Amino acid sequence: MNRSIRGSGLLVALVVVGALGVLAFQPGGPLGSPVDAISTGATGRIPTRPADAVAMTVEHVHDGDTLFLRTDQPNALVPSTDAVKVRLIGIDTPEIGDAAECFGDEATLALRALVPDGSTVWVSADREPTDRFDRSLFYLWTDDGRFVNYELVSGGAAESLVIPPNDAYYPLLRSVEDAATAAGTGMWGVC
Repeated sequence: MNRSIRGSGLLVALVVVGALGVLAFQPGGPLGSPVDAISTGATGRIPTRPADAVAMTVEHVHDGDTLFLRTDQPNALVPSTDAVKVRLIGIDTPEIGDAAECFGDEATLALRALVPDGSTVWVSADREPTDRFDRSLFYLWTDDGRFVNYELVSGGAAESLVIPPNDAYYPLLRSVEDAATAAGTGMWGVC
């Protein structure tokens, strides 16, 4: 997982961008409300919860990038009230269980802290809403507006991952991964 950084100027810029992103999403933080988008330079903006996002309830967090959600109001994105297995888009976390990897348990705890069982979350799909394992593929926001996929990468609990065609936020997630790596945040400082 080691990656080289090209120049100290890039390193400083990435660390600042990552720090601003974390501060912006703290409720009552210095950069405004947790749903305010802030600039992240050339990579775009940290996305606020989309207007068409669907509210769901967390049934159970399985690991750092997989959880079970349900909705009380079926819709086009989630056509049933049954719990659905969800894989977060754009990120990958270390494995747990028999194939455990360094920081897998910590990544799971990070997701559980962001979206505890019983909490309301908001989901949005990209171009391809399911994968070959029939999991729903979603970007996730907390009820107070924090972009969960981003939070996990910026905290060093996940790395960015692109599986086309679902790549809407990949440049942002990749840039914040580079900042977390450079700062030795989370798994980047211990694995």
